[in-house]
Amino acid sequence: MKIKTAGLINRGDRVAVALSGGRDSVALFARLCELADELGIEVSAINVDHGIRGAASAADSEFVKKVAENAGKRLFFAKEDVPAYARKHKMGPEEAAREVRYNCFFRALDEGFCDKIATAHHADDNVETVLFNIFRGSGPKGLCGIAESAYGGRLIRPMLGVTRNEIDAYIAQKRLVFVNDGTNEETAYDRNYLRHEVIPVIERRFPNLADSVKRLGGIISAEDALLDELAAELVGFEGGFGVVKVPQGTRRCLLERAVIIAMKGAGLKKDYEAVHVQAVAALADGRTGTAVDLPHGMRATRTYGAVKIGPAREYPPFAFPFAEGCYDLPGGRLCITLTDAPAEQKAAFFAKEKQKGVLYAAAEAVLADAVIRTREDGDYMAKFGGGTKSLKKILIDLKVERAARQTLPVCAVGKEILFVAGLEISARAAVCGGRCYRIEYKQRETDK
Repeated sequence: MKIKTAGLINRGDRVAVALSGGRDSVALFARLCELADELGIEVSAINVDHGIRGAASAADSEFVKKVAENAGKRLFFAKEDVPAYARKHKMGPEEAAREVRYNCFFRALDEGFCDKIATAHHADDNVETVLFNIFRGSGPKGLCGIAESAYGGRLIRPMLGVTRNEIDAYIAQKRLVFVNDGTNEETAYDRNYLRHEVIPVIERRFPNLADSVKRLGGIISAEDALLDELAAELVGFEGGFGVVKVPQGTRRCLLERAVIIAMKGAGLKKDYEAVHVQAVAALADGRTGTAVDLPHGMRATRTYGAVKIGPAREYPPFAFPFAEGCYDLPGGRLCITLTDAPAEQKAAFFAKEKQKGVLYAAAEAVLADAVIRTREDGDYMAKFGGGTKSLKKILIDLKVERAARQTLPVCAVGKEILFVAGLEISARAAVCGGRCYRIEYKQRETDK
C-alpha cells in the first residue's frame, strides 16, 4: 500500500496516528511503523474514547492500547463524553464527535506528545465529503474535498490517494486485526448513507469516481485560492475588528468571500450560515449605520466606505463636571490641561493640532456648570461665521461611525456643545489669547 509521505513527513518528525482501532487507522498505523526507520521518524498513537457506544467504545480503546503496546509505541489516550458535549453545545453527534476528537488532537500537540497527527482519511472518504457538501448546498470550498494537510502541516492525511479496496488488500496481506464500529453501518447517519447506498450506485456507472473527484478538487482548489487572494485585498483588521472595504462595483461573490475572511479574523469562526454572510455583504448597499447581528454576540455595521465586523458593544451614557485631569473613558483617554494660549494662533496651526486629536478652548468660555458627557438629542454647536448646527449633522459631516458616536465625549452647557473631544471646537470657545484649556483625546483602536 503506497501512502504519501513527501511534503507531509520530514526526517525527525514524531508522528502520532489517530488510531480508532478500525480498519483504515490500523492499516495506516501498521504502514507507518513499517516505514519508520526508512523515514527516520518516531511513530506513536492517539485514541479518543468518545463515550457514544458505552461498553463498546471502551472495548475499542482497550483494543487500541494492545495494538500500540504490541508495536512498542506510545499512546496518548483521552476519554470524553461526546453526548454531553453535543447537548451542551447544541450539536449533532457527528459534529460533536469530530470537534471533541480534534480538541484532543490539539492537546496532544500542545503538550508535546507529538509533532504531527496522521489521520486515515482515504480516497473514498474524499468522495463522501465532496458529495455530502454538494447535497448540503456548499460553495466552491466544499468541492475542494479533504486537504492533504491542515493547521500548518500539524495534521496530515497520507492515505488520501489510497482507495478502500487497496486498504482491504493491505489488511489481508498483513493479516491485520481490527475492530468494527457498528455505527459505521447505520444509514441513519448521512455519511454512512452516502457510503452504503449512494456511492456504490454511482461507481457502477462511473468506476473512476474517486479519481474524477480528486481531479475536480484540484482544479477548484487552485481557483478558490486565487479568489481568496483577491478577496483578502478587501480586508483589514483594526483592534480586533474585521474591516471589509466596499469599492463601488465590487462583485457580490468576492464581497461574500471577504466577509467570511473578516468574520473569521474577528473571531467568528463557526456557527455562521450563508444567510449571515449574504446579509453582511448586503450592507455594502445600505446606509451608514445599518447593522446585522451575528452569532456569538458579534455585529456587522456599515461604516463610511466599509463594513466593520466585531463584538456588539453597548455603552451606558456618562456625565461628570468639567475639570482638569485625565479620564479613561469607554471610547478612549481624555486629558484636559489649563495652560497659556499657544503663541501661534493661525487657523493652520489649530487644524494641524486637530489632526493629532488636540483642541484648544478659551478658559473663559467654559462655564462653571459645564460637563463632560455623551451626546444627547438636541445637542448643537455655534458655527464659525454665525449660526448653529446640530451635533448630529456635525458628526455625520465628519464621518464619525455610529458605534464611535455613543462613546464620544463632548463638553456641554445644557444642550450647547463647546467642543467634541478630538474633533471640533465651537466658535463660542475659540481661543483669542489669554488662558485656555488644551484638550487631547486618544480614541481606542476598537472604536475607530
